Amino acid sequence: MRRKLAAAVSVFALAGCGAHGTEMGLQDAALAGDFTVADVAGPGVTAAYVFCPYTIKAEAQRLGFDPGDVPGIDDNSQAWEAASGIGVIAGGRAEIEWFDPRKVDACGPGVEPYQEIDPAATVRGNVEPREYAGGETVEVTVLRFE
Repeated sequence: MRRKLAAAVSVFALAGCGAHGTEMGLQDAALAGDFTVADVAGPGVTAAYVFCPYTIKAEAQRLGFDPGDVPGIDDNSQAWEAASGIGVIAGGRAEIEWFDPRKVDACGPGVEPYQEIDPAATVRGNVEPREYAGGETVEVTVLRFE
């Protein structure tokens, strides 16, 4: 019983990763197949960046994003350690969509934190197994940027 309760608590804590940032539909697009950031985020996308775990708020701000949209060690340490996402600058707004780390990982092999990506380029995903504490294995979509 305690193990089930602990698992449920950890899922709710990770679900809190979305508490920072904005939902633009990028996670849903990644889970559905190949996509472009420009097609999902809408017209006027001028830049897009990859955000990885341990994002530094000041670095996000330097790129034009609100540091309040970035999880930190002091306000959501679990999201800070696990969440990745894509930040989009479009039409005078700068928003980051953070992904549920049990579903999508934007920071797979070859991806650098704060890497600028071409919003019109195809983003592809590969489903890979990830093992979590307690031996739980989850299928996660790992993104590749072209």
